Parts: sequence; structure tokens; C-alpha cells
Amino acid sequence: MIGRMKRNVSQVVHEGLCLGCGICYDACPKDCIKIIHGNELNYPSVNETCCIECSRCLKVCSGRGIDMKKYTESLFDGESLNFDKYLGYYDKCFSGFSLDYEIRYHSASGGCLSGFLIYLLDKKIIDGALVVGWDSVNPMQPRPYIAKTKEDIISARSSKYCVVSYEGMIQELQKSEGKYVMVGLPCHIHSIKKYCSISKSISNKIIGCFAIYCSSNRTRLSQSYLLYRYKVKTDSIRSFSYRDNGCLGSMIFKDGNGKILKSVPYPDYWIGMRGFFNVPRCSLCIDHYGELSSVSFGDLHVGEFIKDKIGISSIISRSPYWTGLLKMAVEEGYLKLDVLDADVLKSSQQYAVRQKKGIGVASAFKLRAILKHKNPQYNVSLISNYTLVGLLKELLKYTMQFIGRHRQLWFIIRLLDRQKR
Repeated sequence: MIGRMKRNVSQVVHEGLCLGCGICYDACPKDCIKIIHGNELNYPSVNETCCIECSRCLKVCSGRGIDMKKYTESLFDGESLNFDKYLGYYDKCFSGFSLDYEIRYHSASGGCLSGFLIYLLDKKIIDGALVVGWDSVNPMQPRPYIAKTKEDIISARSSKYCVVSYEGMIQELQKSEGKYVMVGLPCHIHSIKKYCSISKSISNKIIGCFAIYCSSNRTRLSQSYLLYRYKVKTDSIRSFSYRDNGCLGSMIFKDGNGKILKSVPYPDYWIGMRGFFNVPRCSLCIDHYGELSSVSFGDLHVGEFIKDKIGISSIISRSPYWTGLLKMAVEEGYLKLDVLDADVLKSSQQYAVRQKKGIGVASAFKLRAILKHKNPQYNVSLISNYTLVGLLKELLKYTMQFIGRHRQLWFIIRLLDRQKR
């Protein structure tokens, strides 16, 4: 007889809803959870023999969804803010860039996130920031850590287009004195907000969360494909970046002497991969802009901003407090910011308008319901209903992701990639 599945995050993995954020690792009071860094995702493995079914791991799990209505009301209640059905609650939107040229040029989009973190550290507003850099041994392995110096912040600059697990980071924060901000994707912030709701000590330490816009994350296999696609040998790489050297930038592989092994413009490799390596659970996410964050950061490659070749950011400040700090960073010479119309910001992220809260996610929810798979719960009304075309597109995504999971089929992706060989 098959035993009952215990009430823990094994359910979430079984249901195909795990995002691999790793926060459940720190929530377990019995150290029952180990994060497996697999070929595709990072996922929790539970030692069922010591699990006491306290459900703390489930309480912090973003894969199950999050009550967006409850959390936004808790975060923004009483403040005079703007509201947009896509952006969420916000105070001001800005365009801008770091006034440190090196940071601006070598960051993914203007370096405002790095520049602002450095300002907060310099002025002792925070004692550190939870960020993601690269592993010293495996240069293509994202590694979270607590940055406490300018050099630490700079080491974490630019995008990490691969699943990241934060396991162990909450425990590190517990050992550290002071105030911190956490940088992550919207799903990471969902888990952190949930963790703060059950841990007053962590809630008191994390004074802000900085979100990076996200339409969908990529599996770890995407990196293997990039090595295959551009014929780069793993053992020859000593440093790696998805985006470097200017606006949008290029993916760059370097050897131990700093010599560039391969440089590929961001649009070329990104479009070439299409959706073959998207994390399936990301199709069910409604939060592109990090609506539960303090400040959100992303690209602004639209209209007049297309002319910029160095790097420029769009920023959503979600409270007068953080708007005030951003303005102080401008006055102190860390950032250059201009007020940005929210509609212009949204036009630079059109996929979010189509997918998040709209036909895309509605169709993804409906297809899973047809297949009798469980969906995450967000307690919000979607802006659009599913359509037959939307369902067909979701089926196409399943097919593409199947191809992405099987190396022997990667030649299909390669054939579809019409870049210069």
C-alpha cells in the first residue's frame, strides 16, 4: 500500500509547481530539506523520516502562489500611491543610470541597481545586501551571498538568466547584525515576504526587497545549450557574463588570462533560444514587475531610449520612502534619474502585457486545469480570459520545453536559429 504523502514541499515538487528558490531549506526546523541542484532545476528533497509536518516549508513556498491582495494591502496600506493593473502599487517611475561609467557600461541595463546599493552601503542605511554573483570554481554557476562592500556589489552586477537557489542565505542573515535588502526575481521576493510573515527576526533585518523584472527564468540546461551552440569548452572558461559591454550588451566567455573566447550580442543568443529552456512554472506567474518589492529595476529599450548604447534602466519606486532615498542618491552623485511615464515603461516590457495576468497566463492555467494539474493561487483577477489560440500556444510551449530537455533534439533548435553560423 502506498503511504500518504506528508504535508511538506514534496507536494509542490510532485505537482510541478516548484520554482527552485531554496527558501524552504531555511524554513525547516528539523533540517529535513536538501536542495538538489539538478540538470534543469534546483528542487527540495525532503527526508520524510524526520519531517514533523509543521508546514513551515509550505508557508514560505512561492511555487504554491501567494495572496497578492493580502500582501499588497499589508505593504502599501495607508500610503498615497498610484496603482496600475500591470505595475501594481507605485510612487514614481524613473529612467536613469549609474554615474560610475564602469558600473553603467558593465551592468545589464544602466547599473542603477548596483549604484543604488552602493549608495545605501556608503551612507550606512544598510549593512549589506543579499545578491547573486558567480561561483569562484564554476564560473557559470550563480551563487547568492551577502554583499557588505562596494566590491561585493560590483561582483554581482548584471543578469543571471538561470535558476538560482537561495538556500542557506536566511541562516546567514540570522547570524548577521544590522539591516539588509534582498535582491531577486519576483518569485524570490514572494518567498522572502512569506518567510518574513512567520519570522519577526528576519522581518526586522530585511528592510527592503529589490526586484528585477522577469518574464520567465531559464533552466540550467540552457547554459549547456549555449556551450553547445557556440562551441565553448567548459574547462576553458574562467569568467562568464550574460550581458556585458554596453546597452543590452553581449554574452561573454573569457579564459584565465582575460581573453575573450566568445562574444555574442544579447539579442542573437536570446532570440535563438526562444522558449525552449523556459522554466515551465514561470508560465503560471502573474508578477512581472515585482509588485511586492520596495523598488523594481529593468530594461528600457524603447522609443528615444533605443539610441542609448551604454546602458539605461527603468525603475519603479513603490513608496515615498524609497523615492526619497533614490533622490538622495542623485543628489550625492551616484545616479542620474529622470521621471518616467508609466505607460512608456510598460511599452518597454510588452511581453508582460501579453502574458502576465492576461491571455497567456489565463491559457496556461486553463490548460493545466484540463490536464487536471494543480495551479498556484494568487487571489487576483486576471485581466483577460483564455483563448483557443492561447491554449495552442501553451501546447507549443510544452513541445518546445520537451525539446529543450532532450539534448539529442537540440539540433532542432539549432536549425531554427537563423543566426550567422
